[in-house]
Amino acid sequence: MGRFRPSDATLAAFSENRYLYSGLEGAIAHFATQGDGNHFAFVGTLKSSGETALVTHHGSRGPGARLYDRGIKVANRFRERLSPETAPINAWIPADTEEGEAYWSALQAIRLWTRESHYALHDMAAEKLDTRVGDRFWNEHNFVFRKSDGLFYHGKGATPAFDGWADDATALTLVPLNMAEPVLVVRGSNAARGLGFSPHGAGRNVSRSAHIRALVEEHGADSRGLSPNNIAAILARETAGLDVRFFCGNADVSELPSAYKNAAAMRAQIEHYGLAEIVDEVLPYGCIMAGDIGRDTPWRRRKAQRAG
Repeated sequence: MGRFRPSDATLAAFSENRYLYSGLEGAIAHFATQGDGNHFAFVGTLKSSGETALVTHHGSRGPGARLYDRGIKVANRFRERLSPETAPINAWIPADTEEGEAYWSALQAIRLWTRESHYALHDMAAEKLDTRVGDRFWNEHNFVFRKSDGLFYHGKGATPAFDGWADDATALTLVPLNMAEPVLVVRGSNAARGLGFSPHGAGRNVSRSAHIRALVEEHGADSRGLSPNNIAAILARETAGLDVRFFCGNADVSELPSAYKNAAAMRAQIEHYGLAEIVDEVLPYGCIMAGDIGRDTPWRRRKAQRAG
């Protein structure tokens, strides 16, 4: 993966921005990598044509985390000066300041980095399979968008569905549900009741820890948690007929289908509230996720080997 790097233009944007310039090393090291948690590479076939499709989901990785850390410190300085009674969690950077303009520029650089990272992953897959890419598109979610009204919209848990949400926007976006259900290909409807957004996915029923506790109770596991046999049984039940793999070798039960809201209900709500038009589906064949990073991960083994 070392031969894959962000474009010169994106690296220049990092080096010229006060929030990003010291993160160049991470921008290169994390490029074309997926990350853990709910990030995935999902393989399926288009319902409309039977063509094979690869859907990848990852965020802005280390560069995005570093930008957030730096931004929140600046935001808190403004909060303390302008509105000390406001809770720190609601701190903000005024858009019409030098700091605000630089932060907005940093967000755009992070967006470009993330798009290029997705494309690099898909290029690697196509090269490995010795196949051509017929078509592709991407969209961000959980991001900040500025509309023509001049306001900033924080799309947490949301995918843009309004016209012209980006210069490189296509008419289509993606709404994943869970690893055992199709990824929805949708056309945005700019629904007023959704502020112009559609869901970014099914969302969780409960937190990760609460879901795991429920599984422990269901299987009568002891204080040590779920056994390998418990996990194997849960995995077989929830992913029957699919090729589901975990990079770390250990399944992450908090990412299995039962951890997420009912897919049929989500589709019904999208239709009922007119949040988007479903125009196609990627029918699942399988996916790969990081897995349980709390146990025996490759990087932990490498660290132990170096220490030993």
